[in-house]
Amino acid sequence: MFKLIYLIDSIVLFLLIVMWAVVANRLSRLSYRSTKKELQRSIARFMIPFFIAQGLVIAEVVILFLLGTYGWEFIKEKVLLTMPLFIPSAISTIVPLSMLRKITSRISENLQSTVDETDRKVLASPGLMLPVQAALISSIAGCYFSYVVYPFELNVLHAIILWLSFAAVIVVLWFRQQRLSRKRVKANYAMTVSTRLQHAVISSACLAILIGGWYALSMKASMLPDRMNMGSMDDEMDMQAMNHSMNHTMNHTMSNTIRNTMNVKEISVTALTGPQTEKADRHFELVAQKKQVKLSSGKTMEAWTFNGIGPGPELRVKQGQIVEVVLKNKDIEEGVTIHWHGYNVPNAEDGVAGVTQDSVPPGGTHVYRFEAKQAGTYWYHSHQQSAKQVIKGLFGSLIVEPNDFPQHNTKDITVLSHAWQLSDGSALTPTYGLKDTLDRQTIPAGTHVKLRLINAQNYPQTFQLSGVPFEVTAIDGNEIHSPTDIKDQKLMIAGGGRYDILFTMPKTPVRLSSRSEAGVTPGIVFSEAVTHSTPAINEKNAVFDPGTYGEKQPTPFGIHSKFDRTFNIVLDSRFGFYNGKIYALYTINGRVFPDTPMLTVKEGDLVKTTFINRGWDHHPMHLHGHTMLVLSRNGKPTTGSPWWTDSLDVAPGEVYEVAFQADNPGIWMDHCHNLWHAEKGMTMHLSYEGITTPFEVGKKTSNQPE
Repeated sequence: MFKLIYLIDSIVLFLLIVMWAVVANRLSRLSYRSTKKELQRSIARFMIPFFIAQGLVIAEVVILFLLGTYGWEFIKEKVLLTMPLFIPSAISTIVPLSMLRKITSRISENLQSTVDETDRKVLASPGLMLPVQAALISSIAGCYFSYVVYPFELNVLHAIILWLSFAAVIVVLWFRQQRLSRKRVKANYAMTVSTRLQHAVISSACLAILIGGWYALSMKASMLPDRMNMGSMDDEMDMQAMNHSMNHTMNHTMSNTIRNTMNVKEISVTALTGPQTEKADRHFELVAQKKQVKLSSGKTMEAWTFNGIGPGPELRVKQGQIVEVVLKNKDIEEGVTIHWHGYNVPNAEDGVAGVTQDSVPPGGTHVYRFEAKQAGTYWYHSHQQSAKQVIKGLFGSLIVEPNDFPQHNTKDITVLSHAWQLSDGSALTPTYGLKDTLDRQTIPAGTHVKLRLINAQNYPQTFQLSGVPFEVTAIDGNEIHSPTDIKDQKLMIAGGGRYDILFTMPKTPVRLSSRSEAGVTPGIVFSEAVTHSTPAINEKNAVFDPGTYGEKQPTPFGIHSKFDRTFNIVLDSRFGFYNGKIYALYTINGRVFPDTPMLTVKEGDLVKTTFINRGWDHHPMHLHGHTMLVLSRNGKPTTGSPWWTDSLDVAPGEVYEVAFQADNPGIWMDHCHNLWHAEKGMTMHLSYEGITTPFEVGKKTSNQPE
């Protein structure tokens, strides 16, 4: 529903600009009509777009009301910036309508006679023209502030400045219209072709200069710096812990002053390592290299692989083991890293280029060491140019088995879902691993089957298991308390997210399939014996709700806890400039990286974050180094088993409250895991007070984490 309202709003705002421009144009021509008959016809033609525009005004007010049902953040710009301009301007257009009706009533007779001088003065007067011009300008402002990135922070002061600026423009237009009306009287209302052409050229030139200047300044301002250090970027800190009143943005100097006042000891991310002296229980070597790989359909492509296979090898370890992974880069010119997606490793092991390490160049090596404390289903991927490198194949699964993992009569299957791009610019091909055709596997009836579903796509995916009831046993590696059987439900898994499901193999075939914006994955058919039977897929099945599934269980904090830090994160879709080019951008609090907020906490803080998606796309928000507890969705508290996650899909129109304990010091990325969105700036960072980094990102460095 929200996406439909959003679409209608964009159409209405565009049509308002068009219709008010048509109305203003037709109104400006009335004073040049020679006879009353011509004037009468022109007024009649004027009324059609005028009433259409008024209908669109009513539609926009209705849209404002509907958006308001989702919450204040969905209408903030409209209420503070555009509606105080838009609604009075629209109402004021009743004045010219009344004036035209009076003129029309006086020209019903002698239609061939010339227009009276008194009527001409009225038709050229500011009182007639200004309301329509104000409505046009306010419609342009409404469209701009709704769908274009604007260069200031929204608050009441800036709103007042905008209103005053609008009033100043109207005053200027008033005097301009007065001057034009006097000229028309002196010129006896004759307007030659050359005069019209001159006016058109001047108006076009002024408009071109205005738009060109805005374009040039915006393009220059959007250029990314050559170098920047995440440890010295501006902090957007939630000051509730200090004054319980407001959020405030501080520059680095002020932040350092606070740190010194609070006696915060500075620590480099390089000191926040995993175990360095203990002998590794499991040792792996991953070599990043280019290699031709073949899909099950026979299609081939040049992939970027770990150890020459795509996806990379599965790393399967036991909980409590010390894991050592040696990354070697054979021939990836851009450099590579390894990020352990969803796994709360020490900060130095997080694998984010320019934040926790430098990217590994061709011929280079980097060693990751961490203790496998968390059991569950995870995955790994490069976090250097990740939007490009993940889709080309630099990823794999990480499975951490609990010590009491049941092996008897259990089939454990990892399903790593991806969407490959066979060549630059080609359509995506959804697969399970390298299977882009229907896969068939035989499993004896009565076998317990554990499917570890990993969504390595950028898009959210709906997975369906047809032909058997099943349990959802874990979400993002976190066990569900008291899961129950479900059937005929879709599992919506966020980009980067994971679900573990468990079923008992029946004597009849079972089918796993999935669908995303990349397309439909043919999936897997499980059967007791070789068969050509394929269970049907019902796309009308309801979507599984993790917020109500399972039984409640005590948690270390909850929706009524006292939080040390609170942050509101507004996700949006707007047009704007990024690194010198104009894009459809995905913004955080109206900004793109590096101007997005730096969320600053101190170790031990209890932090609540509210995600508000008022844009047109899904955003799987992924916080590194921490696990978030979902407190509520759209104002309704979760009621089932505690829903812990690291990759939360926030759909258009949705509002989520989540919380986490700040118990893993470092500088951590917090970004949309649709990596194309992150690549265009939908990235922010969580920084602990006192933590610094020696690494840099930027065009003149080897580090481009997104």
